[in-house]
Amino acid sequence: MICNHKVILIGEKKIELSDEIIKEDKTIIEDLIVAAHNNAKSQLKKKTTEMVEKTNLKIQIGGGIRNLDTIKYYFSLGVEKIILGSAAIKNENNFVSKSIDKYGANHITVSVDSSNGKVKSEGWEIEMQLSPEQFISNMIEEGVTNFIYTDIDKDGTFGGVSTNYISKIMQEFQINLTVAGGVSSDSDINSLNELGVNGVIIGKAFYENYLNPTIINKYS
Repeated sequence: MICNHKVILIGEKKIELSDEIIKEDKTIIEDLIVAAHNNAKSQLKKKTTEMVEKTNLKIQIGGGIRNLDTIKYYFSLGVEKIILGSAAIKNENNFVSKSIDKYGANHITVSVDSSNGKVKSEGWEIEMQLSPEQFISNMIEEGVTNFIYTDIDKDGTFGGVSTNYISKIMQEFQINLTVAGGVSSDSDINSLNELGVNGVIIGKAFYENYLNPTIINKYS
């Protein structure tokens, strides 16, 4: 059953919007994903610390995390999980396995961003000659158990989720999978729930009132 529903925060504008969502009912949002951007780093630190101190949210942070020192810094703020993207694809000097050895598989998530059957990196700018299945398989060998799969082509479109492809992933791998991209209705969430995914990322659908945050109660 889906039990961890997540809100993406990207930059200053959506950090402000998240306050409105959180105030609606602090108990219904269990996890919060924060996308870190260099131009908002000081605000991100302040906001993250504030959320850790004043709420029961389990916060995940991703974006530009490429070394163990940065991971250590975010954990020092009280963050629950770190999301690795481009750094996991490159995996220089066994960065992924070292991160897991140091902090545990439960605290490291790898982001699988896909478009037209290929993994993309560097903020979705570079297409890799690597399928999501190949990337997931590689990361499992590094000890990864938690993944976020984002369908870039569906992201922000309110066009529904790619249930057939996600079903294929769930059948092929025994992993904890969170899904993003196109989630905009109760039907979308229910379909993913039936596939056995661990969570969904809900961002724009909240901000533009396609979904009410209270829907989380239905699946928690």
